[in-house]
Amino acid sequence: MMRSMRAWRVGPDEVDALHAILAECGRDLSTRLGLSHWNPPHPLESMRAEAITREVYAVEDAGALIATFTIGTTPLPAYPATLFTPNTDPALYLNRLAVRPALQNRGVGRWCLHQIETRALALGCRAIRFDALAFLIPFYRAQGYDERGPFQIGPHPVVCFERLLT
Repeated sequence: MMRSMRAWRVGPDEVDALHAILAECGRDLSTRLGLSHWNPPHPLESMRAEAITREVYAVEDAGALIATFTIGTTPLPAYPATLFTPNTDPALYLNRLAVRPALQNRGVGRWCLHQIETRALALGCRAIRFDALAFLIPFYRAQGYDERGPFQIGPHPVVCFERLLT
């Protein structure tokens, strides 16, 4: 685990450095695993808009930006209604959880998920839902998330996950 992590919600004029983290992760996925899911990254202008319509977070440790994630209560329009557990709305939807490649496997992702779960409970959500690359299945299972099935976003196959909150 890192030393002194903190997360905060950013505004549209503060997303450029977070977009750079997405781009760094996209290049790493492409180079290391041959995956093009985030290369090129989510458009910067879309990320700026989401800082208004959703919640975009910056994560830092000891003054350095190390991760980002986006959350909101609106599902992706492409998610089929039957994909997730019925009668568990409202739910919090997670997108673009990204940890700088050099800092992966050090507990940053787990720490971010804890922050996301805390925010979901504060918002009165009954579930957290998202899609992720298949190679991340063991990580998300270990954090208590259940696979809800494969899903296709454009040319990219992903796995959807859900965690019911108590």
